[in-house]
Amino acid sequence: MKRTTILALGTSTLMSLGLLGGAATMALADTSPAEAQVFLAAPGSLTAAVSAAEASSGGKAMSAEFEEDGTDAGMYEVEIVMPDGSVAEYLVNPADNSVRLMPADTDDGDDDDENESN
Repeated sequence: MKRTTILALGTSTLMSLGLLGGAATMALADTSPAEAQVFLAAPGSLTAAVSAAEASSGGKAMSAEFEEDGTDAGMYEVEIVMPDGSVAEYLVNPADNSVRLMPADTDDGDDDDENESN
């Protein structure tokens, strides 16, 4: 009984810290109040989206974010590491937690590679 209680408390604590980290990241990011309202109005949760992507893919989530704009606006994008070490990105519809694999050639708008070609 004690072990179950400790595990439940530990899981709740980790989830709470994750939510606080997400809120802090959003606060530091260039997220407008309008974009924040879109996120708050979305059904479901980031936690449910991650669980759905992991269950669908058989892998483990490495990162997740809410898409505020573009063709995938209103969806959760979850980066999954597969058991073989490969990485794939999945889109999760927060309305019904349906999961679909993102095409490998999708440009997610990250500027991480911006200086590599210079």
